[in-house]
Amino acid sequence: MTMLIAVLAAAAQVGTASAAKDAIRISGVEQQRSIPCEGRDVIVEGVDHVLTFTGACASLTLAGTDSKIVIGLTPGAKIRIEGTGNAVRWRSEREPQVKISGVDNSVARQP
Repeated sequence: MTMLIAVLAAAAQVGTASAAKDAIRISGVEQQRSIPCEGRDVIVEGVDHVLTFTGACASLTLAGTDSKIVIGLTPGAKIRIEGTGNAVRWRSEREPQVKISGVDNSVARQP
């Protein structure tokens, strides 16, 4: 029982990542990884993530603080950001549809 509590406590501190067929969901604190997107939607919540999504993602929804995201997008994909101090760098054949709310968030094409 003590081991289970320790594992659950560690997971709560770090966060979770799941990749259901329809969406990739990242939550928690300080996740650092590279994830193949394979045409799925991406939902990121939390603080201080450093994430790279390879391939083409259908959309990005980011809510939180101080996360850095690099993402490949399908043409015309949507990016929605809420929070403070987030930075998204994207790659695509066309400009994404962007909606930003919050303070000090940025979205830019990756060179």
